[in-house]
Amino acid sequence: RDSLELSSSRTVVVVVVKMLSSWSSLTSSSSSIRFRGGGRGGGGKRFVVRVGKGVFSSSLKSSSSGKRCARTKTMMMMSSSSSDPTTTTTTTPKPKTALVPIANGSEEMETTVIVDVLRRAGCRVTVASCEDSVTCRMSRDVQITADCTMRDLRGRETTSKLNFDAIVVPGGMPGAERLGKCDILDELLKKQSEEKKVIAAMCAAPAVVLLAKGLLATCEASEATAHPAFDLGEAYAKDKKKRVCYSKSDGGHVVITSQGPGTAIEFALALVKELCGEEKRKEVAGPMCVPEDVLLG
Repeated sequence: RDSLELSSSRTVVVVVVKMLSSWSSLTSSSSSIRFRGGGRGGGGKRFVVRVGKGVFSSSLKSSSSGKRCARTKTMMMMSSSSSDPTTTTTTTPKPKTALVPIANGSEEMETTVIVDVLRRAGCRVTVASCEDSVTCRMSRDVQITADCTMRDLRGRETTSKLNFDAIVVPGGMPGAERLGKCDILDELLKKQSEEKKVIAAMCAAPAVVLLAKGLLATCEASEATAHPAFDLGEAYAKDKKKRVCYSKSDGGHVVITSQGPGTAIEFALALVKELCGEEKRKEVAGPMCVPEDVLLG
């Protein structure tokens, strides 16, 4: 970082160009110099010079002697192919993806909480309507507009190319029944199981969707729960009072289930933990004022 006393911005450009001449490894056919004027009383000018993979930035300010002081700051961005062994690159992790299908009669509290919490964690959530319209009338007459319909989703890609890190099915009646009858969702859930990716459901959906389609057995779920009004059978009778159940089979299948609207935040945070890690779960839960006992659960 250098400070130079200069009489004009033109001198600055000359100095910059001379400095850049030694950056032969960064030179390319495209370069630009952009001035940003501070305006009268704005404190001076700032310019940015871009040459290839390097960026040179400087600002002009008036000094006490009446001359302009150019404070220069150089930022160099190198590609991973650089021969400099000290150069390091950082790769931004690809966001996790989740599909949340909804239908007329789906539970609005569960849907909203699932989508909200996952997006707080940085997940890319697609809300898809199983109806002909993107707008669904939920179980308590709240209308929710999805990002697209399931038919639109399949229109963009064949089912075999649609990939989600998690498929999360909210409950509510008759919404869960309508989701259970959606052929496209059926195909996606089977694909999700085959690829051993996260399958989650809550309220009525563990019984009406997952159990009915044989997915609890296929995924070898060791535990599962649902709304108390729905029976998952003798195999899961021991889990009936559990608020959230997490199951990971020896084969790698992950199934997360939960009871209802009152357990939606715990359920969504369990999904965040599975997809993004424990630290992200705590990061998301803190500003939401989630009780400590929930985080320990």
